[in-house]
Amino acid sequence: MQFKQIAGQQALKSKLTAMAASGRVPHAQLVLGQSGAGNLPVALAFAAYLLCKNPLPEDSCGECDACRKMQSFTHPDLHFSFPFPSSSGDTCVDLYPQWRKALQTDPYLSYESWMRLLNAENKQGNIPILECRAIIRNLSMKAYESKYKILLLWLPEFLGKEGNVLLKFLEEPPPDTLFLLVCSQPDKLLSTIVSRTQLLRVPPIDEEELTSYLAQQLEITREEAARFSMMSGGDLIKARELASNSESPYMEPFRQWMLYCYKKNMLLSAKWIEELSGKGREYIKGLLLYGIEIMRAIAVMEHLGERNGLNEHEKEFVTKLGKLMSTKKIFGIFDVLDAAIYEVERNGNVKMIFTDLSFKISKLF
Repeated sequence: MQFKQIAGQQALKSKLTAMAASGRVPHAQLVLGQSGAGNLPVALAFAAYLLCKNPLPEDSCGECDACRKMQSFTHPDLHFSFPFPSSSGDTCVDLYPQWRKALQTDPYLSYESWMRLLNAENKQGNIPILECRAIIRNLSMKAYESKYKILLLWLPEFLGKEGNVLLKFLEEPPPDTLFLLVCSQPDKLLSTIVSRTQLLRVPPIDEEELTSYLAQQLEITREEAARFSMMSGGDLIKARELASNSESPYMEPFRQWMLYCYKKNMLLSAKWIEELSGKGREYIKGLLLYGIEIMRAIAVMEHLGERNGLNEHEKEFVTKLGKLMSTKKIFGIFDVLDAAIYEVERNGNVKMIFTDLSFKISKLF
């Protein structure tokens, strides 16, 4: 992975190369940003730059032995840790083949797509205590080929209280040991870990930079790329989804649910909830996130006109639903959907969560 493969983030790339050139690299950095902004690709490219034997002023050389190993993510001095369901293995090493394949396919990896790849959408991933101990064991060894030993810990917010065993090691690591903690939800990360890291913020991708990237990579017109860039809010993952213009798997079930709530038909709503409860938690969370996006689309529809990023079916749905809603109703539904995501993530009872939601949304209508 090289910096040139990352969409935008020019200022951040310059900051990281200058940091490496100075030799003053913090031993623990919290790489904070959304998946679509490129927090994981940035961390991967920075690790490649630090491990490169012949680094250039603006990027790793891409040709040395270390860079070739980084292209397949097999460098022995770069260790990975990431969330996974307990049924998939005891430590991350058990899943390295799938992990490397996922990164080679698309380094803009989201938690949802990673869980789908593991066929574990109905299970919750975490970073267990055995993995924490494996981290300490691996980083206690000497580096094999490079000056640095690097741990790239993706989504440390999934550590839970088990992460406390890493605190001393994180604060006083062996010489030339670096931690890159790639985080998307800092509010869920242990404060004791946050206090031991230096923040490296990955902002949303600049609209112009994302436009250029999309036009080149997707081979679309600059006008189309600019539309998707604007609608995505600097999120490459969302921009690619908009560009694909594919029918969302969430649209029809969400439309049905809103219809039942509007008509206050709790019987049909209950049957809908019964079917939903058999789906995986990641699907359910995706449905709620889709609902939030629909509320946002209703709120900005009149201001954006044709530059709304919706396909034809979604545009028709949003237009009809918007006629039934005031600004107060839109933000009311937005808030209850957002609160429900929090409950689903904490393994709340899906039937109870959505029954409560149905009554609240019916009342708002």
